[in-house]
Amino acid sequence: MSQQPFFCSELSRNASEKTFGTASVGEVWLLVEYTLAWRPRALDESVLSPKIKRHVSRLLKSIPRSRVLFIKQGRDCGTDIRLFVVRSRERSPFVVEFSLDSYEQLMEVDIAAAAAGTPGAGGEVTNEPLFLVCTHGRRDKCCAKFGFPLYRSLREKIGGAVWQSSHIGGDRFAANLVCFPHGLFYAHMTEASSAAIIREYGERRLVLDKYRGRACYANPVQAAEFFIRAESGLAGLDELRFLKRERLSETNWRVQFVETGGGSIHEAQVVSRPSSFQHRITCHAATETSVPQFELESYRVLAGLANTQA
Repeated sequence: MSQQPFFCSELSRNASEKTFGTASVGEVWLLVEYTLAWRPRALDESVLSPKIKRHVSRLLKSIPRSRVLFIKQGRDCGTDIRLFVVRSRERSPFVVEFSLDSYEQLMEVDIAAAAAGTPGAGGEVTNEPLFLVCTHGRRDKCCAKFGFPLYRSLREKIGGAVWQSSHIGGDRFAANLVCFPHGLFYAHMTEASSAAIIREYGERRLVLDKYRGRACYANPVQAAEFFIRAESGLAGLDELRFLKRERLSETNWRVQFVETGGGSIHEAQVVSRPSSFQHRITCHAATETSVPQFELESYRVLAGLANTQA
């Protein structure tokens, strides 16, 4: 019997899947403008030369927690190729922008130096936001069905700050939105919900609805941040700093954040359990499966740390 057509993003929404704790982990993001068609494996199946592909692969191996994404705003990139190196760290994240004459110039850019905030000639450090919407339809049809309309609507409203992106992880969460440089991931975005998130991001506040997590944190820490913010009401991007994580068992963690305004320590114990529901987690999946879901075991506020820096 043939399989009935489905969209994995609709299955996820219909199951009320929890989205927090699911953001792709990364601290250094290499965003390369590439306007030709993105095959399922965007970099490997691109027309870039083998030499450039090897160079990028070596970069990713040499720079801890680094990722590469293709981006575009249309079919024609004009005379220059845009390159962004994003440092999505907790404190003072930033973007370094380059303008390249050719893809061969990628091999001349000191990406590690750019990620450290010292890009040298040709690189401009900025704190201006970038918004990515995954539209990688050849990777998963949900990213085209839900991602491209979102990109188009945001493009009309905020212009050049929004880009289409290749696969960022989590096809079933389409439409996916990423707010750089902080690396905030959001799931199942609509025109209305994304507008609210972008507005709050401009005010350096975080929206918890459909929040997947912050890229610089490990997944259990992402979940703990969500619960701590939900319990405390702290929405400011700079109101919490990660303090430590303790693994209590294979699926159980104790995580602490410190409140920058007064030094109070917020502690959450989170556990990961298989979901009670099962669904196909990509549009290519042949079978249904459960997914990990984080739950809050306990939350408490401890005595503050003296002389906590904001």
